[in-house]
Amino acid sequence: MPKYTAVNYLIYLLSKRDYSEYDLRNKLIQKQYDTDEIEHAIQQAQLNNWQNDERYCASFIRYRSQQGIGPRRLKQELRLKGIKDYLISEQLQNTEIDWFSLAELLFEKKRPLDWNIKVKQKMWRFMLSRGFYNEHFSHLMDLEEVSKEYE
Repeated sequence: MPKYTAVNYLIYLLSKRDYSEYDLRNKLIQKQYDTDEIEHAIQQAQLNNWQNDERYCASFIRYRSQQGIGPRRLKQELRLKGIKDYLISEQLQNTEIDWFSLAELLFEKKRPLDWNIKVKQKMWRFMLSRGFYNEHFSHLMDLEEVSKEYE
């Protein structure tokens, strides 16, 4: 039997950082709280605005984008955290992040000096693994072509 009530444990967790409802539910299950107690604790947290998936989603997007993660990968990671698709889409649309600029910064960090088809493919795979879409990479290739013309 857990030492503290589920509500107290949630307060403890949420005092450190934000969690999605899904993550909180899993943490309470791991601590072997009753299903009714888990439901009550999560409802209490949401009523008091201690836990809010919308707020969690926005802060997660902001934090991970600063690490060079693109929108595609963010969607995937948030789905794994139990955030609903409509909420993810809404938050990605409302964010003020310029994904093309972010892709450009990341690209400039990793860009090699010499270009050939293998290097281009490697960079394309890298950008896709970071969660950027094909149009972001195409945009970067267009910029690369323009910069070569002016050299």
